[in-house]
Amino acid sequence: MDSPSSTDITAAITGSLAEERHGGPHKEHAVILLHGLCGSQLELGSIPKQLKKVGCAVIPMTIDNYSASLTNPRVSPNWEDWCAAVESKVARLREEFKTVSICGLSMGATLALAVASRSNELLSVVLLSPVLQYDGWSVPWYQNLLKVVYDAGIRNWSYKESEPYGIKNFDMRRRVANALEKDGVAAVGAASIPARHLRAAQRMMAYVRESLPMVRANTLIIHSIDDETASPKNAEIILQAISSEVRKVIWLGDCYHIITVDNEREIVTNETVMFIKRGIDLHGNELSRKYLAHSSPLKDRRQ
Repeated sequence: MDSPSSTDITAAITGSLAEERHGGPHKEHAVILLHGLCGSQLELGSIPKQLKKVGCAVIPMTIDNYSASLTNPRVSPNWEDWCAAVESKVARLREEFKTVSICGLSMGATLALAVASRSNELLSVVLLSPVLQYDGWSVPWYQNLLKVVYDAGIRNWSYKESEPYGIKNFDMRRRVANALEKDGVAAVGAASIPARHLRAAQRMMAYVRESLPMVRANTLIIHSIDDETASPKNAEIILQAISSEVRKVIWLGDCYHIITVDNEREIVTNETVMFIKRGIDLHGNELSRKYLAHSSPLKDRRQ
């Protein structure tokens, strides 16, 4: 598979960067896109473009003290504020669209789970490399000590991204490294994540681990077996604990954490779009069955 260029990735999602640019002539279905912690919509690769092609309205979200462009390292964010922002968006979209889904990557997938555990308004959630704990093979042994350091009051530090940047594809990894050095943000997210934001993310992960049984929306999980940030155990726990009637997991074998731009990005995009579209179709069929079941039968006029 050819490596994507940074120009290709940017061009693929140009149409998704404008907030509230709704697609589809009848406004049937909206999909909220959630990037990773301190990241940007670049991380979603070609997913926005392909969702628009099947008629979905694409709603990329930027969130205060979550998105890279709105991050203040001196502010201690509350993960519930992130969740409230998405919940508010879902509520507004439900007034305009028949159905709403969420697609999230990395911590964006964890945020999607937090929202899904507190809302019955979602049709589907797509979880790309979800994180319940940082336990991948590249996570340093002292990761768990960071919580101790933070709670001790040492908070003016950041976790700096490093090789392999969540990407197995060598050429793409090289371009990402250059972009991080030049612009401070790339298709893998920001060059560094402030301690305050990491601590808020840890608190959200703890909430989600306890709240998984409350998730009932159709759920697709796509996870790499070689994820260096979050081991496959994260996906397994989610799959077993959620209460969704429709649940599916897809395992990837040739990429790392940022699966949307790595070697198997086409599989990720296609499976995401197909799952959301299938959910829309099933929802339409269910509504038709309910309508027929509740319709008054014709009276017998032969009497």
